[in-house]
Amino acid sequence: MNPAPLGGAQRASNAAPPADRLKLFAIAFVVRLAALMLAARIGRFPEFWEYEVIAHNLLTGRGFVYTHMGLERHAYVEPLYPLFVTAVYLVTGASVWALALVQCAVSSLVAIVIYEFARLMFDRRTAIAAGLIVIIHPGLAANAVRFHVVTFDMLGIATVALCAMLWMREPRPGPAALFGAVTGACVLTRPTILAFSSLFGVWVAVRRRVAPVHALIALGTATAIVAPWVVRNYVVLDAFVFTRSHVGFGFWLGNHPGATGGEGDPDDPTGSRSLFDRAPSSFREVVLAQPDEIAQDRVFRDAARRYVVDHPVEFVMRTAKKLVYFWGFSPYAGKRYRTADVVIYRAFYIAIVMLALIGLIVVDWRDRRQADGVRVVLLTLATISLSQALFYVQGRHRLALEPLLIVLSGRGVSWCLTRRWPGWCAH
Repeated sequence: MNPAPLGGAQRASNAAPPADRLKLFAIAFVVRLAALMLAARIGRFPEFWEYEVIAHNLLTGRGFVYTHMGLERHAYVEPLYPLFVTAVYLVTGASVWALALVQCAVSSLVAIVIYEFARLMFDRRTAIAAGLIVIIHPGLAANAVRFHVVTFDMLGIATVALCAMLWMREPRPGPAALFGAVTGACVLTRPTILAFSSLFGVWVAVRRRVAPVHALIALGTATAIVAPWVVRNYVVLDAFVFTRSHVGFGFWLGNHPGATGGEGDPDDPTGSRSLFDRAPSSFREVVLAQPDEIAQDRVFRDAARRYVVDHPVEFVMRTAKKLVYFWGFSPYAGKRYRTADVVIYRAFYIAIVMLALIGLIVVDWRDRRQADGVRVVLLTLATISLSQALFYVQGRHRLALEPLLIVLSGRGVSWCLTRRWPGWCAH
C-alpha cells in the first residue's frame, strides 16, 4: 500500500537540502518585517481584534471574557490564539512590537510547511517555487502583522494537510497520533478543519490505506487535546459548548431574510457594522433581552433554523452563492482596505489560481505521491469552504486556505520554468 521507492535520480531531485528551509524562513521573515514597517508607516499597526482584548482580560484577572451585545461572553472564540497573545504579553510586558515579531515568525513557518508538502507531493523545484509564492503573497504577508487568528489558521490547516500526507506515506501509530494532535490544535483555532479531518480519516481507513486502529489513535489524540476546553466550557457555562458560544449567531448571519453572504452591513462604507444592526427592532430587542450568552445564541440559532426549514431552496441557492463568493470576489469584500491593496491582492490571487489550474492539469496521476497530494489538497479546500459557506464567508476564510492552493501553483510555476529552462534549480 506504500508508494514505490524513488529511483536514484528522482530521489536526488526530491532531496531537501537543510539550507532550503532556513533560506525560505529567513526571506519570509524579512518580507514580513517589511510589511510590519509599512503597516506602521500608513497607520495600520497595531490593529486589534477581540483576541487582544481577551488577552488583556486574562492578564488583569478578569478571565477569558469578551463583552459582545451587552453580555460578558466566556467562550466567544476558540482559545489557542488568545492564549498565545497572552503568553507573549506576559513575557514581554504587553509589547505589541514583540507580539508582531513573534507572529511574523509564525507566519514564516507557513512557507516551510508548504515547501515540505510540495516536496513530498512533487519535487524540490516545485517545493521552492511554492515556498517563494507563499513568501511574496501580499495577503499572507499583510495578515502576519494583524493581531488576528487568520495566521494561525493558515499554519494549522496547512500542517494538518502535511500530516495527512505523512500518515499515508508511513501508516503507523506515530504519524496517526501526530495527525490527531495537529488536528486537535487546529480545532482550537479553526473548527471547520474537522470537516476535512473526519472525512480523511474515514477515507484512509475504508480504503485500507491505514489500519482502522490507527484512525482511532488519531481520533483519540485529537479528542484529548480538545476535551479540556469543552469541559471548561461546561463548567463555566453549565452547557455543552464545543469551541465557541456564538455558533448560532454565525449561522444566522448567513441564513436569514436580510443575509448577504457576509457578516457586515453592505450599506456601511467602513465595513464595521454587523448585519444584526439591520435586523428588525423586535428581533434585536428579543436578542438583547436574553440573560446570558447561551440563551442569546439560542435565539439566533432557532431563527436561522426556522428560516432554513421554511426556505430550503433559497438556503441551497444562497449556500451555492456563498461558495462562489468564497472562491471569487464578493461585492462586500475589501471595504476596510485601500483600493490599491485590494487590486494588488486580487491580481495576485487570480495569478495563483491560473497557475494552480496549470499545476492540476500536469499532475501525473500514475504517481501515487502526486495523486494522494491532489486528493488531500482538493478535499481540504472543498470541505472547509463548504463548511464555511453554510454560515457566512469573508475574505479571511479563503486566505486561510490559499497556502494549500499554492502547492498546485508551485507545480504550475515549476512546469512552466522547466519547459523554458530545463536546468533551473538544479542545485
